[in-house]
Amino acid sequence: MTPDRSWLQTLTPAFAALALLLAGCPPTTSTSGDDDDAADDDDATDDDDAADDDDAADDDDAAGDCWQAEAMLDVSQGPGPDENGLMPELSSACNGDAFVVTSNSIPHYTFLQLTPNALQEANSTWSIPATPTLAAAPSDIPLLGFAGFTVSGLPWFGPNEAGQPANTAWGDPVYNGIVDPCLGHTAQQYHLHALSQKCLSSDSLVAEPWTLSDPDPNEPSPILGFAADGFPIYGPYGCVDTACTDVREFTSGWVQINEPIQDAWDNHEYVAASGETVLDQCNGRVGPDGTYRYHATATFPYILGCFAGEVDGQTNPGDDDDDDDQPPGPTQCEDPTDCVGECPDSNHGCTCADGPQPNVMICVPTCDTDLDCPAGGPTGTLVCEEDLGICIPG
Repeated sequence: MTPDRSWLQTLTPAFAALALLLAGCPPTTSTSGDDDDAADDDDATDDDDAADDDDAADDDDAAGDCWQAEAMLDVSQGPGPDENGLMPELSSACNGDAFVVTSNSIPHYTFLQLTPNALQEANSTWSIPATPTLAAAPSDIPLLGFAGFTVSGLPWFGPNEAGQPANTAWGDPVYNGIVDPCLGHTAQQYHLHALSQKCLSSDSLVAEPWTLSDPDPNEPSPILGFAADGFPIYGPYGCVDTACTDVREFTSGWVQINEPIQDAWDNHEYVAASGETVLDQCNGRVGPDGTYRYHATATFPYILGCFAGEVDGQTNPGDDDDDDDQPPGPTQCEDPTDCVGECPDSNHGCTCADGPQPNVMICVPTCDTDLDCPAGGPTGTLVCEEDLGICIPG
């Protein structure tokens, strides 16, 4: 059965049609239902990141406070990218059951252009659960587009690129060396594919944060961002005991099985490993206080391997309007009749074509020329592949 992807509302209709489903992530022991009951543990002051003021998520003394907003950086103190007068804008607040962040997706540091796409504002409002809840089973992160945001107000995407160019289709952008020192680049907006503690800590509000000293491995990492399911993402270092006397680096359990120049997900697999420093398949764990969190890692999938929590309510990046009418994620199909009405922004029709993953057919806009293709999504402009007669990311 095709998993429910109704949460995948971060792509334009064209990219929703061009995206595909990742393989499902089975539940792991560190996302058991018992962890939910521990989320309000009064011992939050003994959290594995107790040395960091950002981790007040479950502290009774912080009742009524928005601990998530306290974790966000004051990007107005940074120098900005020094690019056409652009400066970062960021605001955040808890609003009922949601933590709401508004950002223009501009970095607070020097911009290094690695792609043909210039830096431009992408005014975005993201709403995530203020009290995240572990799901009965993990769910896929988007193959393309927004999966969460950083404490500096930048969107982060998963560990792969789009289907073009063909020689690196769906490959790992970190492995392929197409990210800047803060692990981001531009498509239609600037976004990150991995998280660097140097670039996202309170010390990072300088022009070139990547030149700062490496984080102290004996100190627990701060929160670097949030996932769309509401759970925080810490840097790689954390405590394994409630007193925080033993700080370790947490590592991914995903193993590279072939070069991920193309098809990043197909060329990695998760290998369950014993040991308290290997993260679960979603790249997270339950801390000593019983609360769940993710950790950014130096290796694939860098941020998340899947969503451990329930995902709903996030607003599309770059969309200032009500997104209730946005379509769900990609439509799988068996023949063109399944695609009637599935490409609403196309002025030339819609058909069923091979997706980038074997044995997956998806609905895509048809075309004769580039002018027939809908406007691009977060990964770039759509162009017409005339030999196939379908629109693809340019």
